[in-house]
Amino acid sequence: MFEVHIRTKLPENCALGCLREIARDCVLKIEGLAVKDESVRGLLRLKARRIEEIISNLPPQCEALITSERDARILLKEHSCFVALPLIESGCILTSVEIKDNSVTWKAICSEEDFLNLIEKLESGGVEFEISYKAKPSGKSEITFREEEVLRFAFEKGYFDFPKKIKLEEVAEHFGIAPSTLSEILRRALKKVLEKYFGEPF
Repeated sequence: MFEVHIRTKLPENCALGCLREIARDCVLKIEGLAVKDESVRGLLRLKARRIEEIISNLPPQCEALITSERDARILLKEHSCFVALPLIESGCILTSVEIKDNSVTWKAICSEEDFLNLIEKLESGGVEFEISYKAKPSGKSEITFREEEVLRFAFEKGYFDFPKKIKLEEVAEHFGIAPSTLSEILRRALKKVLEKYFGEPF
């Protein structure tokens, strides 16, 4: 069993791409995918400050349920995806999807047999892809939803730029927390990200 990351181009008129565009500066995670009649259905979790505004702009193939002031579940009722479908049909377990600019990184856990089955399906379907990571699943703790929300916002708003485009106090104000609390969340999140990037210490 191992973890694999596969990078592909973002298809035109992709529902996931549309959702990512609508939900910029927000945390959008895929919680589950299923196949029905050669079409992919997905359940996504959205965490944002302006939930109702985002929900009102969703494409017609989406159905939303607001679960709290800053949290919602989105059901993607129909999506013809040239990568998600082979992933599910090959037996791989999709753990997350990251969309950045015009590319998508699909992260999955699979056996060697399922991995070879997936590669065969992608190649026979004419899908251009790149395997950016393949290794045993990390035993380290994953970044939490809250940590990702804060880290993503700080990164996208330029907190880590030089010079900084936004101050620590401004990021803290955005989330309604004390700067000291925000600093602690950022340090925890960065530690996990760096541990995953550099791997186990020698």
